[in-house]
This record gives sequence, structure tokens and C-alpha cells, in this order.
Amino acid sequence: MSLIGTRWVLFIATICLTAGLVLASFAQQVWQLYITQSVMHGIGAALLYIVSMSISPQWFVRRRGFAMGIMVSGSGLGGLIMPFIMTHLNESLGGTWCYRILGIITFVISLTSTLLLKESPHMPKTKKKSLKEMVDTSVCKDVNFIIWCISGNLSMLGYFIPAFYLPSHATKIGLRPSQGSILVAAFSAVNVIGRIISGYLGDHVGVININMLFLFACGLSSLVIWLLANSFATLLIFILVYGFMSGSVFSLLAPITVSITGIERYPSGVCLYLFFMTAARFGPSLAGAIQTATNKNSFLSQELFTGLAFILSALITLVLKYNMNNKLLAKI
Repeated sequence: MSLIGTRWVLFIATICLTAGLVLASFAQQVWQLYITQSVMHGIGAALLYIVSMSISPQWFVRRRGFAMGIMVSGSGLGGLIMPFIMTHLNESLGGTWCYRILGIITFVISLTSTLLLKESPHMPKTKKKSLKEMVDTSVCKDVNFIIWCISGNLSMLGYFIPAFYLPSHATKIGLRPSQGSILVAAFSAVNVIGRIISGYLGDHVGVININMLFLFACGLSSLVIWLLANSFATLLIFILVYGFMSGSVFSLLAPITVSITGIERYPSGVCLYLFFMTAARFGPSLAGAIQTATNKNSFLSQELFTGLAFILSALITLVLKYNMNNKLLAKI
């Protein structure tokens, strides 16, 4: 952002997002989808996400958690609505026009964000930096930042596993595919609420305190409710609890990072944090590989993997809490 300016980064992101979808509509081979929908669209999404996560906390202090909760709830809302739009478009107009219409929708939404997002005037003015100087790597020397990255990696390893495997789990115990879809939709719906509520509570009780409690609840729900689930009702109870509690993973990401790095080093801190999270996206694949290696037909490996990842993340967050303030009831 320091190299060419925030607005230009957002504009490039908008072009990449839109072009990735529109060009994918002309794809005739799988490798063309890799280039358009995966690489081009992915770069655009990453740029837009990083810039919005870097800028938004600059405008809030006392209600930063609540504000970020509202902001990141948009992705959960999109996860709830977009599958129904895509299904309808694909069935009525076909895959080609589905991609093109999604590209138009993406362009309108992203361009609106580009026009509305701007850096706070209260932030210190910085000169344009070279590519090498843009990221302040001194944050990596902060022990608390390293602890936070480890905790975040563990929670992200487990985050996507339930939504990824629940439809298969539902089918295995004799439920209809439509019931599996309901579970995924329920996850997206309550996750939106969880992101907003966890941000609100974080402002009043402490963002690290709330994140630690929510992470522990995620792990406990996986090890108890999901492990024992054998019906649609119990799976629904699990996904409602887990979906709500896991909302803190994204809503409190920025407020906690700011509390560690300070607002001046926050853009570098959040960029590095998100970069370190890249490997954690392979959590569902890793859990599936464990299931294959152990020759288990059940979803025990996914349930244990998710639960233990969140419990360990909560414990490491506890270490972070006491490293920053060793008072038990401190708001932090």
C-alpha cells in the first residue's frame, strides 16, 4: 500500500476479482480455471482482504472489536447467500453465465469498497517506501506476536474442518444431502452472529479473554457434541454451538493484533500474521489424510483433530494473556 497507495491496490484487487470470474466463463480446460478462478481471483481476494483488515482498525479505538465483528461478518453472510444464488444461476442460465453474473456482482461490490475505504487522517503520514521497506519485520521479534501466530495457526487448522466434512458425515449416518446443506447454511448463519457478538464482548471484557473462552468452547463442542453426534438434531446442535463460537477467530484477529503491535506497526503485523496462516488452510486435507492413514471409516480423526487444535490454541492464548498481564481478571 505504501508503494502505490491504498486506492490503487483496491482497484487492482477489483480488476483481478472480476476478471478471474469473467475469464473463467470462457475456460475450456481445467488448467485455465486454475489460472483464472484460482490464481487471478485469489490474488484479488487476498489484496482486498488484507487492505480492508489493515485500514478498518485505524478508525476505531473503544469499539474496535465490535466494528471489526460487523466488518468480517460480511464474509459469513456471503457464505450463506451466495451458494443459493450460484445454484439458481447455474440451473437456469448454465455455468458460463453463472460465472459472468457473479463477476458483475463482484465488480459492483468491490468497486463500492474501493470508493469507500480510505486511511484515517489521524494516522501518521508515511513516505512511499520501496518493496523491501513496506513490511516492518521487527514485529517478528516480539514474543507475544509469535505466541499469537502459533495460537492463530492452531485455530485455523481446525476452523474449516466441520463445515468441510459435515455433509459427508450427515450422508454417512443416513441423512439426506439436503440436510447436509442445511447444516452448512446454519454454520454460516450463526457464524455471522458469532463474529458480531464476540467483537462486542471483546470490547467490554477484553479481546484476548473472549477469544480464549470462545476457542475453548469450539474445542469442547468438537470433542463432546460432534464426537457423540449420530442424528440430524445432534449435528445441528453442534454446528450451532461451533459456528457461533468460532466467529471470534476472524472478528478478534485485528483487535488482538493491534493490542500486540500497536496501531503504527499493525499493517505489517496483520500482513505477516495472515501470511503465517497460509499453511493452516490445509487443515481439512491434513485431517482427511489422518483418516486415510488410520483406515477409519468414521469421522473420529476430524472430530479429535478439530477439538485438540482449538483446545491447544486456547491454552496458548492463555499463555499470551499472562505474558501481557498476569492478573487473572485483567481486561486484555
